[in-house]
Amino acid sequence: MRGDLLQEEIGSAIKHGRGKLAAFFPHSRLGYAVVITLGFAAIVAAAVQSYRSIDRELTEAVLSKNAALAELASVTLSEKLDRLVDIGVSLAARVRFRQLIGEGKWVEASHILARVRTDFPFVDRIGLNDIEGTLRAVVPHVPEVIGKNFADRDWYKGVSREWKPYVSNVYRRSSAPLLNVFAVVVPIRSEEGKVLGALLLQIRLDTLFEWTRDVDIGHEGYLYIVDRTGRVAYHPRLPLQGDFVELSAVPAVRKALEGRKGVEVAAAPGASEERVRAYEPVRKYGWAVVAEQPARTAFATRDQQLNRLLLAYSLTVLFCALVVFLVSRIATERRQALADRQVNAGLEAANLLLRESEERYHTLFNTLLEGFCIIEVLFDADDRPIDYRFLEINSAFEAQTGLRNAQGKLMRELAPEHEEHWFQIYGKVALTGESARFVTEAKALNRWYDVSAYRVGGRDSRKVAILFNNITEVKRAEAEIRALNVELEQRVVDRTQQLEATNKELEAFSYSVSHDLRSPLRAIDGFCRILTEDYGDKLDDEGKRLLGVVRDNSRKMGQLIDDLLEFSRLGRKPLSAAVIHTQRLVEEALGELQAGNERRPQFTLGALPPAYGDAVLIKQAWVNLLDNAIKFSGKHEQPVIEVSGHENGAENVYCVKDNGAGFDMRYYDKLFGVFQRLHRTEEFEGTGVGLAIVQRVVARHGGRVWAKAEVGKGAAFYFSLPKENQDGQV
Repeated sequence: MRGDLLQEEIGSAIKHGRGKLAAFFPHSRLGYAVVITLGFAAIVAAAVQSYRSIDRELTEAVLSKNAALAELASVTLSEKLDRLVDIGVSLAARVRFRQLIGEGKWVEASHILARVRTDFPFVDRIGLNDIEGTLRAVVPHVPEVIGKNFADRDWYKGVSREWKPYVSNVYRRSSAPLLNVFAVVVPIRSEEGKVLGALLLQIRLDTLFEWTRDVDIGHEGYLYIVDRTGRVAYHPRLPLQGDFVELSAVPAVRKALEGRKGVEVAAAPGASEERVRAYEPVRKYGWAVVAEQPARTAFATRDQQLNRLLLAYSLTVLFCALVVFLVSRIATERRQALADRQVNAGLEAANLLLRESEERYHTLFNTLLEGFCIIEVLFDADDRPIDYRFLEINSAFEAQTGLRNAQGKLMRELAPEHEEHWFQIYGKVALTGESARFVTEAKALNRWYDVSAYRVGGRDSRKVAILFNNITEVKRAEAEIRALNVELEQRVVDRTQQLEATNKELEAFSYSVSHDLRSPLRAIDGFCRILTEDYGDKLDDEGKRLLGVVRDNSRKMGQLIDDLLEFSRLGRKPLSAAVIHTQRLVEEALGELQAGNERRPQFTLGALPPAYGDAVLIKQAWVNLLDNAIKFSGKHEQPVIEVSGHENGAENVYCVKDNGAGFDMRYYDKLFGVFQRLHRTEEFEGTGVGLAIVQRVVARHGGRVWAKAEVGKGAAFYFSLPKENQDGQV
């Protein structure tokens, strides 16, 4: 209707000869062209910016995924190599195994390891080498390699450098079948810490690394492992047996072996196709892991989404061109139409194009799996952020944050109690253009988020794009773990208090029992003495003997009560720690023991290093051990007792050795128990408390007690004490 009125006005103007119509239409057409050009330029600029932003985000997502896979594979490989080292260390630490090695019985020692290959199928061969690198025994038995020296091998040089466990590079085995393997080598040490040889576990490459096939790198992607030299230890597309493949020239491999990690997109030497390579070092062992995938497959999803976006933009451009053509045609054919009608038609067409472009944009926007939104930060006159408005949100954002129908609304309107630091972070991003990454708690929503934010637009833009990741469940799990730790600590405290109360009750009970038992024992001994003195002439020899047995057992019972009371006191007696001159202490103990002993054994007293502890308690331990040695070697024709000591790291180790009766090591677990005896009372006197007292004294000083013996060939008792206290005082 407004167009008809304008036509009437234009016709009236022509009739009146004003000559205004010819001058009006050229300006109207120029206005159309300017409006359409500006609208088209705005659409193109928005499309280009959106395309670049989405391209960058999708590319970074692909590279981050590959880097995470390489890091996960590196951690898994390190754990598996740690397990191999732990297996080797546990095998080399077997007591009987070390004894046989120390005696030079290599073949007998190898028989102990016969079931290792059954329990651990990835172990192909086990070798026992002396400290010079000569192979002494092998499982399974291979005669042609026995006696061969392997000192020139990488595995021997690695383990003998500091005599610590070592994982070798991959190498070709020298005996049939000629397989490509790598070795885990651990030193074999005696009880005193002396290196006796090396235990070698040969691991087949085609059995240990099968787990890498389960790592999903994507279509046509694969994972491979190289050793310190860049030699392939595992590659799903290369043979693992035969000639070795060297990949140290590959830039990603070289960087990983230098201890660097990262992701690169480049073509392989001599190849035209680009590949995505994520490389990660296995720092503990010097190996490296590389995850590789063709760039065309790695970025396939990204390219598909970008192609769809380009198609949408192309259709939009074509549609815009069509609209321009139609508008120009209409303007040409209807020169008599009013200028405002043409402008309105152009604006309606532009709005239609914008709506369709926005629909396509929102379709792509809502396909993102992470919560994503675009906000406009509002500032006061001093450029301080006071609020922000939600311009665009996707469905994942609503699911992640729980904010519904937030588009177009202010944050303070949706959540008045919203945390102030969020406004400060987004305001800084909007003003400076610096991206931000942080983990924060939304207390109002009772949720935790991992948030990334970056500015959208030019330097004057105050719009910020935000990527949300709801990590509430992770944080709740961490809180539950902390709560469980607190509960566990409280249970430990309660249990400790209960044990302390129980110990006090036991101490009171043992003290009461010992005193209650002493009175009848003294009475029995007294009456027996009276009978002997007053009625001795009326008793025959058997009666006198029986009275002697009663008195003797009364004295033994009294000694047992004294030992029990002394044992119970050790738990509550405070330590008076100071420097102990061990040599002088042992000499005093020997003097006391030899004073009442008619038959004195031959003593050999070596140099004894000083220690730190309670001299009274330590002397009691020495007295008990020396008394045992004197007692159990007393039936030998020429009893010999050796006392020695040596330094071992942060502790000193002492030994009392005799050539007496010894004991059966099968009953070793009873040796240090209270009232536990390994010999009959008729053979050797004693209450069975002496060694228990030794163990408790040494344990209170932070040391340990152990023994070795053989029936009829004597025994050796060892114990350790700290060299110094926490202040470094020797």
